[in-house]
Order: sequence, then C-alpha cells, then structure tokens
Amino acid sequence: MPRFPGVLTAGAAALVAGLSIQPAAADAVADFYKGKTVTIIVAAGPGGNHSNYSLLLAPYWKKYMPGNPNFIIQNMGGAGGTKGANFLATAAPQDGSHIGILLSDTPLAARVRATGVKYDPSKFHYLGGADWTRSMVSVLTTTGVKSIEDAKKKEIICGSSGKGSQTFMIPMLANHFLGTKFKVITGYRGMNAVDAAVDQGEVACRAGVYASIVSIRPHWLTENKVVHIAAADLERLPQHPDIPTMIEMTDDPDAKTVLKMFFSGGILGRAWLAPPGVPADRVAALREAFLKSFNDPKAIEEMKQRKMDRDPVTWQKQQETVEAIMAAPERLFDIARTALGIKK
Repeated sequence: MPRFPGVLTAGAAALVAGLSIQPAAADAVADFYKGKTVTIIVAAGPGGNHSNYSLLLAPYWKKYMPGNPNFIIQNMGGAGGTKGANFLATAAPQDGSHIGILLSDTPLAARVRATGVKYDPSKFHYLGGADWTRSMVSVLTTTGVKSIEDAKKKEIICGSSGKGSQTFMIPMLANHFLGTKFKVITGYRGMNAVDAAVDQGEVACRAGVYASIVSIRPHWLTENKVVHIAAADLERLPQHPDIPTMIEMTDDPDAKTVLKMFFSGGILGRAWLAPPGVPADRVAALREAFLKSFNDPKAIEEMKQRKMDRDPVTWQKQQETVEAIMAAPERLFDIARTALGIKK
C-alpha cells in the first residue's frame, strides 16, 4: 500500500539539514543573483491561480532572496502541464535562474503516460507551496444534473487542458469507477480557459480546484451558475460537507486505492520547484525566501483581500508525496491507465 502525506520518510527528513544557508554560501548566492532575473515557469495559461499566486508573491521573493533578483512570470501551458515540466527538466538553465510551478498531477502523469513525458518528478527540488488544493466536480445548473447519479444517466461535456491534468483525469476516473457519462474535450490552455468555456456554455463541466472558483469566478456561487456533485479529494470539502467524495462512492478496494493515490496530489497544487541541476546552496536560498514570503504580514493580507487560500505546505511534505507516488506499485497504474484510456 503506497504511503501518502503525513510522516516524513527518513530520506526526506534528512533533507531538512540543507535548509539553512551558511554565511559564506549566502554571499556566493547573493553574488550570483545580484542584478539577475528569475523566471517563474507557470505550467498553465494566464489568468489562473497558479499565475495569480506567483504574481502576488514575486515582490516578496525579491525582498527575501539574497541578491534581490527580479521575479517574472512566463506562462507555458500545454499538454495538461507536461510542456512546462518538460521545459524545466530538459531545456531551462539549471542554475537557479528559472523555477516553476507545475500542476498537482505532474508526478502522476509521469507514471501514467507512456509518451511525451521527459521529466522525472522526483528529481525536481521542491521549494514549498501556498496551500493544499482541494478539487470538485462542478456542472452547469442548466444541465439539470444535480448528483453523480444524474451524471450516470446523461452525457455531460467537460473541458480539459490535457491528459496530464486533473481536468481530464477526474472525469475519466469517474466514468470508469462510478459509471458516469462525462465526455472530455481537451486542448484548453489551462484552468482559466476551461472556466471561460463553462462561462460561455461551450462546455458544461469542470473538474478542478474549488478555490479557483471562489477567488476568480465567485459569480458561479452567488448566481448559482454551477452545482457541485462530487469532491475529488481525500476528504469532503469543509465548504461543502454534504457533497461526498468520489472515494465514498465506490466499494471496489482497487478503485479506492487508485483514487486516494490521485487525490493525494492536492499537496502539490501550488508547489514551486527548481530544476534538477540547480546547486544546493541556491535551492536552500530559494526555499528560505519562499518560506519568508509566505509568512510576510503584507503578503498574508493581500491573499486575504483577494480571497486566495493560504495554507503553506513545506517542501519536505511535497518531496515525500512525490516519492510515494513514484514508489507506488505498477499494478495501480495499470488500473489507472485502463480507466483513463491511456496505452502503456
């Protein structure tokens, strides 16, 4: 049985020793970053919360990073986040001048997909996260669908950014394990593009992070534009305790295990990371700067004003989650590939 977020593995705990930076190393890091620009690769299109969190925190990272480099955003959506992950692993400079924020499903995509993946998620250096994202399956009220049971009787079109994204995986897993009739249309540039398609009635369903609705499309809630029919999470969402999880909706042990594995990725939902080859002292400096940024009173106040969730996640927990996913039995991914219609 794979392990998921909770207690640090011995290997992950040992990494904590690298968190502090000694004075000499700090000087070297400051010399490197002085006058430079750090590019944050956002593995999604503009307008979504991955971009919004990065833009909000960028000036604070500059403030706390040795050498005070500028931080800029470069959106690189495509293939459900795989394009951005591949770039960071194979094409981006490995010197700390490029970092990224990927999708929560990036490690899972590396295990599930047989083609197109050029990265090893366990090789990235995780820096910390802004919150533990929790996802929901939501459909337009105009469809008349009010529950998963209804979705078993009526075809609903869902928008997706690609097969490496939860926007694809969640409805496909629901189809296989729960018997729903979601039809998934891929090719949208990130969650914001999917949500725009819902707004326009181009698609009638979105499976993704609930907090994005609250902060970016609150009118969906105030105008009762959508109804939530299932939580794609390990537990029911506090905001909607009456909406059951997909895990609760099946009695199949294998289905429960696969769903738990997929939904454990929420801890990686707002996870920044550095490419595999970045020197250890620069990784440690980035981690310290991110932690200080998350705890800056002004940054906290800005997040509150913008209704952006703030539940900082340590890089150690992120690293451990990735290790657990990469160590999970291949048999589980064979089941997942069947569910997702992906050939090995």
